[in-house]
Amino acid sequence: MAKIVGVTSCITGIAHTYMAAEAIERAGKKLGHEVIVETQGSAGSNPVKQEIIDAADAVLFAVDLEVNGRERFAGKPYLEIPVAKAMNGAEALITQLLESVANGTAPKVGAAAPKSEKPAEKHKPAGDKKGLFGGLFGKK
Repeated sequence: MAKIVGVTSCITGIAHTYMAAEAIERAGKKLGHEVIVETQGSAGSNPVKQEIIDAADAVLFAVDLEVNGRERFAGKPYLEIPVAKAMNGAEALITQLLESVANGTAPKVGAAAPKSEKPAEKHKPAGDKKGLFGGLFGKK
């Protein structure tokens, strides 16, 4: 049995946030795992206690927005998907998450992104174009 914590949030933070949370919790129970989901919606959130996060084996972010308090999950392996995907396939997502944890391919929250070999070039404005979007919509 794995311990999984999750966060759900949709653009409006109403129905889909809670429907996804319910789908994830139901799927976890059916698969024999302990799953606790934090909803972050327009009605506020119900933050998962830090000790529960610390004890978790993995994190499932089913979000269409940035996760509030993401740093609380630092170092945990995770899977991040859109809310709709969690509503329509939570069992498969939990299985995918746990398989990636088991084989070591799951990214970890807060892990540094690989550095590119050469720094990105800064964009330089072309000519004397002025106005909205560098003259794309006319000059001032």
